[in-house]
Amino acid sequence: MRKLRVEATRFTLVGGANFVLTFFIFTSMLKLLKVNYLLSLLTAWGVGMVFSYTLNFMWVFNPEQKIQFRARFFKFLLASVLSVLLNMWVLGYIVETTSTDPFFVQMALIPFIVAFNFTTAKLWSMR
Repeated sequence: MRKLRVEATRFTLVGGANFVLTFFIFTSMLKLLKVNYLLSLLTAWGVGMVFSYTLNFMWVFNPEQKIQFRARFFKFLLASVLSVLLNMWVLGYIVETTSTDPFFVQMALIPFIVAFNFTTAKLWSMR
């Protein structure tokens, strides 16, 4: 139980750092550069995915057996692709049907994305 708490805490810290990074990229592209909201999300996701994989592998889940860094990357990438596709679908659906600002919709979706990403990392991609 202690290990799960430590992992969840570290995952949350990495997620917070990842949030700041992707928030900056998403917001800058969307509001300053006037890039389409889905392209902004996809770009922020790509940078954030590499950032979070590196920290999750090395610090959060810290595999006990000697595993190469690239060995779990494919599973992490697949889980991340599923996450961003679901995120894009829900974001697009809500924005298109309600005409709500994509910025606010994305902020509301973050807790669900974090829960999904922790579950897939813990139970599948970092196992």
